[in-house]
Amino acid sequence: MRLWLLAALAAAPALAADPKDEVQKVAEAYLRATTGEGEGSGKELLLGGATLNAQLFTLENWRIVEREPVRKETAELALARQLMGELDHAGRQALTKLVAASAASDVSMTEVSQEEAAKLLAPTREKAKAFLTRLPVMAYVARADREVYWHPKNPLRAVLQKAGTSGQYTLELHLFRIETKEGPRQVPRVWPLRVLRLRTAQLDTGWRILPASDWNAE
Repeated sequence: MRLWLLAALAAAPALAADPKDEVQKVAEAYLRATTGEGEGSGKELLLGGATLNAQLFTLENWRIVEREPVRKETAELALARQLMGELDHAGRQALTKLVAASAASDVSMTEVSQEEAAKLLAPTREKAKAFLTRLPVMAYVARADREVYWHPKNPLRAVLQKAGTSGQYTLELHLFRIETKEGPRQVPRVWPLRVLRLRTAQLDTGWRILPASDWNAE
């Protein structure tokens, strides 16, 4: 090899580690913890910490079968808080109206007609759609289009309280598809595992696993 090439190689800066490798290590550390292969602290990688049910959650086996392209979003914190607040407000109003309709008809809320329920829930769905349209990654992480959004332990609520009220946030999301084989027949099931990082002027969550609810792998 020529001397000038050796000198150039010696002077060249070292290549930065691929951040995707770090993300996959986090996903694998969590998965190993669920099968008992790794340290139990792997479950502490869950956003918001590991609840009791999450601590008890186990898998027999796992393998990563797919990885989607990274999703990244930078936007104003105030807008995220506004859209989330509007959705919460619409949800509270819908619940109040459902309770009133149930009382007026002397039936349980589950017995209110589908047509009436759809009418009462329409404003909530509109606010969820607006959230998903304007801030798709944040709304996805918040589960704005799913019932688990309303779960009292939705970890994003607590995180946003610490993130500040002004300035911008950057949210990065990596989605893995995990295959597990369960039961005596080892029936395969594929489900999503989400790894995210939220950064603001006041907060950096580091890479964390996003739980759906307490406890539901989906």
